[in-house]
Amino acid sequence: MTPCDRQTTLARETVVEGIGLHKGQKATLRFRPAPAEFGIAFRRVDLPDSPIFPVTWQNVTDGGIRGTNLDLHGQTIYTIEHVLAACYGVGIDNVLIELDAPEPPVCDGSSAEFVTRLKEAGLEPQNAPRRFYRLRRSVEYSEGHGSVTAVPLDHTRISYTLQYQNPVIGCQFKDMILTPETFASELMAARTFCLLEEVEFLRQKNLALGGSLENAVVVDRDKIMNSDGLRYPDEFVRHKLLDLVGDLFIAGKPILGHFIAHRSGHRHNVALVKKLFQLKALELETSEPTERMFDIRRIWATIPHRFPFLLVDRMLEVQTGVRAVGIKNVTINEPFFSGHFPEQPVMPGVLVLEALAQVAGICVLSLPEVQGRTPFFTGMDAVHFRRPVLPGDQLRLEIEVEKIRGNMGKFRGTALVDGKMVAEGILKFSLL
Repeated sequence: MTPCDRQTTLARETVVEGIGLHKGQKATLRFRPAPAEFGIAFRRVDLPDSPIFPVTWQNVTDGGIRGTNLDLHGQTIYTIEHVLAACYGVGIDNVLIELDAPEPPVCDGSSAEFVTRLKEAGLEPQNAPRRFYRLRRSVEYSEGHGSVTAVPLDHTRISYTLQYQNPVIGCQFKDMILTPETFASELMAARTFCLLEEVEFLRQKNLALGGSLENAVVVDRDKIMNSDGLRYPDEFVRHKLLDLVGDLFIAGKPILGHFIAHRSGHRHNVALVKKLFQLKALELETSEPTERMFDIRRIWATIPHRFPFLLVDRMLEVQTGVRAVGIKNVTINEPFFSGHFPEQPVMPGVLVLEALAQVAGICVLSLPEVQGRTPFFTGMDAVHFRRPVLPGDQLRLEIEVEKIRGNMGKFRGTALVDGKMVAEGILKFSLL
């Protein structure tokens, strides 16, 4: 998928209702507009404090063989892949997905209903460049009979080989360039499927409790049990590609590359994305130069700090409510150098921590429900200062949000100069 110039969100809210495939519970899912740099996140409105579950590879599990799940704070949102595939296929960068159950509606077993509702709501361009990942090198994940390989490419291409010991399904192959147009015409309506002999086994495992011929293709040996038959002659492999698209979007942003899958399932797809991040095989890019992505004007608009206590010059990365990376250029003109060891200028360690806290503030205050509030320190743990910060240094300030619940939060911060750690710690804050 070739990235467009601007990030997008929804022009208005839209709702999808139905029953969950595996848990069998009634569910209402509401897509809501979100600000630039927010990303994709779910909110469980049926839980105390309505916690937000950002869609990132760190928060996702494969859920076994029958779905991709989002886990956070000991709670789970099940079977998110069809919703994510719809968001990816339509081209949405920022959306908050509210859910009043542990699992989205299955609808007809495809992504078609989600796509229809998103298109009816319309897309709204935002004043921020689109962000995407580019593969730096090839990476493969294999387990058992299945495998997925990612190969660098300047657009997104997906290929899948399906092989079943069943005369109806058999061996199928499909290869396609992924664009909003090809997603809508070739993938979004492909339904989930299973063998009749699997149904009882799944239900013994408390899976497929909401499954029926209305939301899945069921194969009984040499025949299709659904009265309307198949939507495509190769609907089975098309649905596998639909799942692959949704699973790839746990990266939180589109990935440019060729993804070649052979008999893979959610376990393989999720493990590949995690491996890409763990091996640092992805390069974050934007449709505009980084300097314009989150410059000082946007920092001013997000946190209330001003000279001489604004200690962040530029943001390199913002995953709203999850992770952020900022830059502080330390010059001899900093006002604290005139009084802090003036004969041997050293940046005070507490100001390094303050700079980390400001990066965390930018990350957290981009969440819609806390905009306009102010974070204050409430505690620090495991703080260590490794080496002094001197005039001329450039501080790279990295934070990972570990928890946000109610008015309280916690993040882990690391400050580096030339790739070497100068300070680290776990910092706690309260939102007032």
